[in-house]
Amino acid sequence: MIRLPEKAALLISQLESHGHEAFIVGGCVRDGLLGRAPNDWDICTSASPEEMKRCFSNLRVIETGVKHGTLTVLAEGEPFEITTYRIDGEYSDSRHPDQVLFTSDLREDLSRRDFTINAMAWHPQTGLVDPFGGARDLKRGSIRCVGKPEKRFREDALRIMRAVRFAGQLGFRVDAETDRALYQCCPLLDKIAAERMRMELDKLLCGAAAEKALRDYREIIAHFIPEIRPMFGLDQKNRHHLYTVWEHTVRAVSQIPGKPLLRLCAFFHDIGKPDSMTVDEDGCGHFYQHEILSEALAGQAMKRLKYDNDTQETVLAVIRSHSIVFRPDSKQARRLLGKLGEERLRLLIELELADVKSQNPLYQEERVANISAFREKMEEVLAEDQCFSLRHLAINGKDLLCLGIPQGPEIGRILNVLLEQVVEETLPNEPDALKEAARKV
Repeated sequence: MIRLPEKAALLISQLESHGHEAFIVGGCVRDGLLGRAPNDWDICTSASPEEMKRCFSNLRVIETGVKHGTLTVLAEGEPFEITTYRIDGEYSDSRHPDQVLFTSDLREDLSRRDFTINAMAWHPQTGLVDPFGGARDLKRGSIRCVGKPEKRFREDALRIMRAVRFAGQLGFRVDAETDRALYQCCPLLDKIAAERMRMELDKLLCGAAAEKALRDYREIIAHFIPEIRPMFGLDQKNRHHLYTVWEHTVRAVSQIPGKPLLRLCAFFHDIGKPDSMTVDEDGCGHFYQHEILSEALAGQAMKRLKYDNDTQETVLAVIRSHSIVFRPDSKQARRLLGKLGEERLRLLIELELADVKSQNPLYQEERVANISAFREKMEEVLAEDQCFSLRHLAINGKDLLCLGIPQGPEIGRILNVLLEQVVEETLPNEPDALKEAARKV
């Protein structure tokens, strides 16, 4: 039984009162049957867009995609997408249908959808409409295309990544025929806008079963992020590492909390290892300054996928710093807070914990303990409002001007020297002491 929100039920009733069919459809049906709370409630109807406008003349209606039969109706301020049953024409660009035809047949509408688990409709009285066995596939944990998989993927190549993403989110397997078509049609991903690929990657990385999906579908992901391919079979030849670089990365992603920034940091943190690897005379692998190469390659990939500047800068700053050896040291905590800021340092701590927990268990305990002890010191620094940035310094530029120091870059230089001394505890953060030191800098 799906618990339909009252507002959605009222919209369906309003359509029916005007002689039209209406069902909830797609992802909300899938999630409802899985016992999950849907993110949104999509409604499909036999009413044309013009008929919908007449039905909802008492409500605000936004023509979201009227060409494709979609209107957004605001019910007490809450948006609901309502779409006319439709049949899609050919997809000559592997992205959009060349034309859309409206239909009065719900089954025809469901037949154009990507996977059986997304091709179900439900009505509070009628119940489930499931012409392609979506409910059965939900029970089996199977991702299966509606109709011929190759045809579905050629219609919209993004469905290839959607299949991988659903595998990562739901922990489902892709059925054999659909799986074969994923690889056959993989080159079609070149036609998909970078923004759409980025959104699917983010959802995949944050999925509960991301570890298995990344392991099973690495070649699909490597098609649009080729920088990861050298990681796949690379034996690290180091006692701290039991796994290839890719397997270590996959495990690190699963060890870190499922938030986009964190998982992006884990996904890209060792991408520079293949290019930095050296092997010494004893056969031991080393990766000197791999974090610098990782930053460069991650930046290259993230820019191509059109991540926003803030996301890029944050992820790259964390990757650049991730080889730091943490110590339970207030000075180090202040230095890193000053360098990275609180948000990025917290991300770095989570990355380091995930990184260590994805290495040889024989060497984890001490490093995890050191990271945890460092985090405690950081919390002390923050709780006590210790000085680690210019805003914490007991004097500012105006104070230096009053000392006779001329306006200009020298002001900033002196303040930064004083800050460094305070952070290192060679100078107290007191106005008189700072002013005296400023005269000597």
